[in-house]
Amino acid sequence: MKRSLLKKVMAVGFAAVMLCGSILFAGCKNSVPKGDISVYMPDGAPALALAKLLQEDTEVDGVSYRVVRSDLIAAQVTNKDETKNADLCVMPLTAAAKLLGSGERYTMLGAVTQGNLYLISENGNALTELSELRGKTVGVLQIDNVPGLVFKSILNKYNLEWSVTETENENAVRLEGILSASEVVKGDRFDYYVLAEPAVSVQVKKNGFSIFADLQTLYGGENGYPQAVLVAKKTLVAEKTDWVRAFVQKVTESGARLTEMTGEEIVQAVKSHLADEGAGTSLNAATLSAEALSRCGVRYSPSKECAVRANALLQDFLKIQPAVTALPKSEFYWME
Repeated sequence: MKRSLLKKVMAVGFAAVMLCGSILFAGCKNSVPKGDISVYMPDGAPALALAKLLQEDTEVDGVSYRVVRSDLIAAQVTNKDETKNADLCVMPLTAAAKLLGSGERYTMLGAVTQGNLYLISENGNALTELSELRGKTVGVLQIDNVPGLVFKSILNKYNLEWSVTETENENAVRLEGILSASEVVKGDRFDYYVLAEPAVSVQVKKNGFSIFADLQTLYGGENGYPQAVLVAKKTLVAEKTDWVRAFVQKVTESGARLTEMTGEEIVQAVKSHLADEGAGTSLNAATLSAEALSRCGVRYSPSKECAVRANALLQDFLKIQPAVTALPKSEFYWME
């Protein structure tokens, strides 16, 4: 190789090394595309709604996607410095209504998930009627949050008495809280469990549990109930209405195409957009089968179609636990 050519090769190689080093030094080892418009979402099932968008994220789409721990999602819309808040954010309906329900700063574009809760048991005794839960003990995931509130609302709907404390009423459904799927144990004292996908599929396939009820159907029929919602800054909607409409269409398509992705692709898409790379993701590729994904309730429903259902759900929750959420003003819903 001639000396001049060797020098050129070495120069190109040195430049590449320096560029790579500068990227790593900047803390961008995932090389996540950045844009002017920020979209935040919590890790876990809600992130599934935008998984296809995360996978297809590019340098030229003008969007910066970030996934954060679920307990940090509220902080993305409540910063005193408005410029530091997310332009768009996926979050639980209960939190969105309570924090943003005035409709002054954010508007709810629609619901991105419609529920992913199921009643499971290891005993093989299928329920023919929900009334057969009388006298049974049910372990309920996050009993004071959405899973527990949905199940309690269903029991109320079917006029079934329930109790979270000791009761002498043998006909009451006894509820006990569990914090995570790791507390589901075969041979335990619980007759049934209320659990969320994709953890449900793990119990079915690996531990021999059976699904006895789809809580979405029991509560809201084929439409389920609005669970995670997409909110947007009102200033963004006013200034870039056409862009927002186009983005909503992309979110709709992302949800519809979720089952096209493998578990590995989903996990990689989420991992590559973590706001804190050291935090990791709670999603596990092995549990994200097409069957499990189909039961995660990922389906976009615009506010004009789900606002009434959202208010009804919130009212049911408020009857049970008044401090958990709030009933938003009509201005909160984007009705286009």
